[in-house]
Amino acid sequence: MALKSMILSMKEMKEKFKTTIDRFGRVVVPKKVRDDLGLAPKVELEVEKGSNGIVLHPILEDSFIISKKGVLVVRTKATEPIEYFLEKDRRNRIKHIIKDMG
Repeated sequence: MALKSMILSMKEMKEKFKTTIDRFGRVVVPKKVRDDLGLAPKVELEVEKGSNGIVLHPILEDSFIISKKGVLVVRTKATEPIEYFLEKDRRNRIKHIIKDMG
């Protein structure tokens, strides 16, 4: 399933990009968006038609590493729901705060 969605609805984007559809129906995804999302040539995209526009979801089967602002980031399928990781991180931060206070 998709790891991150690229929303082309201008209402929901934090950054706006303008592109065109060529006579063959192809859309060029701006380089900055491709780089930010780690989209490389041959990556498949799922196209979802919504009431407000088009949503493109990268279909990323394998793990891969991208560089975001100089930091290496591993993109992979989650092994647990995100809430599990958030709660685990929260508990660890609380544990360290309590340890530092005592």
